[in-house]
Amino acid sequence: MPRFAHYAISFLLMIAAVPVAFGQPKGVAPTLPASYPTLTTPAHLGAAPGGMLETVLAGTNLTNTTAVVASFPGKATIVEPTKDATKLKVKFEVPPGTPIGMYSFRVATEAGPSNLRPFIVDTLPVVAEKDGNTKKDTPQAVEVPCVVTGTAATEAGDFFKFKVTAGQTLTLEALGRRIGSPIDPVIILYDAKGNELPGLWADDTPGLQTDARVTHTFPTAGEFIVEIRDTTYRGGADYSYRLRIGEFAGPTSAFPLAVERGKKAEIGFAGPKAEMLGKVTATAGPGADVVYATPPGKIPGWPLPIRVSDHPESTEQEPNNSATQANTIPVPGGISAKFSEKNDVDYFKFAGKKGQKVVVQALSYELNLPTEVFLRILDAQGKELMKSNPQTAGVRLEYTPAADGDVFIACEQNNYAFGPNEIYHLSVKPAAPDFNVVLGLDRFDVPAGGVGLVPVTAVNRINGFNGPIELASGISKITIPAGAAPTPTAPFWFPITAAKDAKPGLITVPIVATAKIDGKDVSHTAGTLDLVRAALANLPNPPLEFANAVAVAIVPASAFKLELVLEKTEVAKGGTLKGKLKATRTADADGEIAVASVSLPAGATAKLNPIAKGKSEADVEFTFPASGTGTLALKGTAKVKGKDVVVVAFPVDVKVTEPAKKEEPKKEEPKKK
Repeated sequence: MPRFAHYAISFLLMIAAVPVAFGQPKGVAPTLPASYPTLTTPAHLGAAPGGMLETVLAGTNLTNTTAVVASFPGKATIVEPTKDATKLKVKFEVPPGTPIGMYSFRVATEAGPSNLRPFIVDTLPVVAEKDGNTKKDTPQAVEVPCVVTGTAATEAGDFFKFKVTAGQTLTLEALGRRIGSPIDPVIILYDAKGNELPGLWADDTPGLQTDARVTHTFPTAGEFIVEIRDTTYRGGADYSYRLRIGEFAGPTSAFPLAVERGKKAEIGFAGPKAEMLGKVTATAGPGADVVYATPPGKIPGWPLPIRVSDHPESTEQEPNNSATQANTIPVPGGISAKFSEKNDVDYFKFAGKKGQKVVVQALSYELNLPTEVFLRILDAQGKELMKSNPQTAGVRLEYTPAADGDVFIACEQNNYAFGPNEIYHLSVKPAAPDFNVVLGLDRFDVPAGGVGLVPVTAVNRINGFNGPIELASGISKITIPAGAAPTPTAPFWFPITAAKDAKPGLITVPIVATAKIDGKDVSHTAGTLDLVRAALANLPNPPLEFANAVAVAIVPASAFKLELVLEKTEVAKGGTLKGKLKATRTADADGEIAVASVSLPAGATAKLNPIAKGKSEADVEFTFPASGTGTLALKGTAKVKGKDVVVVAFPVDVKVTEPAKKEEPKKEEPKKK
């Protein structure tokens, strides 16, 4: 199921094809320019498949907007340009057949791209909350089915009145945290007189990341009231929610929890009465991190994520409550399982190889599940070899078999809980060398004919991997050297340039990291997961597909351009390199250009002179106390029509070598008499 449409990199956006390796200067963490646009539009914004939404986006710096781009394959247009920096009128058109769920959008201006905001696609008719519904005796009437879009006020609840028929089963589900709102919603049901209905309330429903859901069969016809509020009565303009009301299913999770890439899988559901839903099919494409299963019905339930793995996946087969009944897991392999009955102990086994370390891991919280798994590794005689520690984060053991043979895994619920919500995923993988790459910004701008730089702020090396890593996007390639460890204050920089005739707009660009490990190419998408969490009110498990690309705004050409020209690009350790920073100016950019470094090799220092008013170049000089490969990247800042304009020169590689050893003169042997 398509969930996050990457926009292809335009042929107008081209990146240097020459591999380069970027250095690590000491400094401060990368930050966004204050001139970038910011969106504060509520998280509950959305439309129906085949529908259209015309709305006014709220934010800052929204003048001179060039594009609106959404992640669903529809159309987003600017209805009218604005002179009000806090408002922008736009129209979203959602194609028929678009799967329901959470998508994203951004805007771009001549200054750069905005932050990510959610966009919800839903089939339910939308009802906007009205004023005056903060008391039980003045609830807002709504017709079922519907989705109410509202905002929680401080120290108040929102009340809605609805009618049911005798025997009708309704689900009332709050979407708040899951769509990037800070609200922690509570749902409470009342009868028409305002009396709370015993047991019909919800807070932190399993599987919903602190959102809430109630499903109830109403024995008699009549009117009922539902209250939604923040659990601690917080509120404000950003405490938005979507309250879905209708006859739809609300399972806790899809099941299995993971599928093998490239293979069609039958997906069922787990949770209360989930066995009645039947199954749907899903296939994970080559670049997918996650696929979604939508609970079927006349009104679809909210989509549930399924992880994509690169090894075989299966589901637990009962009975497996003893070692003799253990389910077999291949290495590598994964299995989805449940604690379905009291005192349930699930046994699994894998073929251990002498000296081959494996990682045994159970996932639950990471998959939005409440299950607390206690993990033990046993030998063939039932002797306990290792066990997990309930006091530490994550359930993960590393084990090295002393001999070939079956190794057993026993899984239990740490608090002895059981039932339809107690679900988990178990995997066994070789403890192979690996890595991941973290980006420090999820958006940046590139001027037409100019350069933009993406900071790489971390490389996490796993199980002894210490080799070089190639980053690539489109035709670009840069190399992070073996052993290098970028940090937020000493990042590596990924350069992207736009052609001179590139038109202002917005695209998303995936950056893929590849390394050679044991003779094979291993690839991962450089991620922005922490940045996505922050953009969605610190949502613990945001949609993974949001974190696999950066937003690039093509902005108008700068009033000046810079080029770094060195006398040479190789120098001995302790030596210096001299060169020129050259400027090409328009008439509007005739003032002084202040020069600063963006990236220097480790330990290097720079002597930088400003480019004087009316001049076209300035001298630069670099000193290199350490050998290795690194990159020089400089930026210039100048006042243009009263505003600061910052321009980056395309980075230049340098190689610092060890000084040649001086040969000592040979001693003359004494002449024989």
